[in-house]
Amino acid sequence: MAQSLDVFDYLDYRRFLRLGIETAKKAGVISGLRDVAGYLGLKSPGHITWILQGKRDLAPRLVATMAKLLSLDTKQSQYFALLVEYNDTSDPDTRRRAFKKLVTLHIQRKKILGQSSTAYWSDWHHAVIREMISMGKFVREDAAKIGQLLIPEVSAYKVSESLKLLQKLGFISSAKNGEFVRDTPVLSTGENWTVESIRAFQLSILELSGRALIEVSKEEREISTITCSMSEDSFRKVKTRLQEMRQEILTIIRTDPTPSAVYHLSMQLFPASKSVDSAHE
Repeated sequence: MAQSLDVFDYLDYRRFLRLGIETAKKAGVISGLRDVAGYLGLKSPGHITWILQGKRDLAPRLVATMAKLLSLDTKQSQYFALLVEYNDTSDPDTRRRAFKKLVTLHIQRKKILGQSSTAYWSDWHHAVIREMISMGKFVREDAAKIGQLLIPEVSAYKVSESLKLLQKLGFISSAKNGEFVRDTPVLSTGENWTVESIRAFQLSILELSGRALIEVSKEEREISTITCSMSEDSFRKVKTRLQEMRQEILTIIRTDPTPSAVYHLSMQLFPASKSVDSAHE
């Protein structure tokens, strides 16, 4: 029914339902909300309207049937059920647990990059251009335009070469009308990469953050620093929390319905001194 929609692109199940039902109507699968109500065993299509408007919740007993109507597979149905729980619960703990499970499902959908993708990390603008492709209707002839949108700007030649690389790696493709399409929403280096493989990329992002501190207004950035003392146990806890928060942020970003610009988000936690215990040994 909703073949052109991906439930993993949403954090609001009502928005997904509205678009899914509209897609089904256009495909001739249903004629309207009355058909949806009948499929769910409801007497009135008004009940569906109330759900879509947020005046009623989708009852847990109807979630599996709705997923079936939307032609969702097992993983998609699981994600949809968690979306309903995440949106409809009034209990903060239940909502938090549901969100963590949503994050876990997103992590499982990552594409793990192989060593052949080393060139992707060779320059920061490859990642930015890949993200831009997901937002705008760009064609190969827009290389100069894309380059002018980047901060700092990049030449049309570099953009053109980047587009070729992204296509070669299978990260973007060209539709029949010539417009580029991003094929892989979330990428990961996995656990098999050496530090050297991505160190240059991370250093380039740190350099860009230094430029942003000077060149980008406070209203358009968030840069803060904490210098603090902590035990090894606290360090491990903070490191774990940062890793969890990173995945939570990725889920929010992944389900953003209207992205309009590309941002860099970099997290650092590193020692500023050796252990004081060593001074007393």
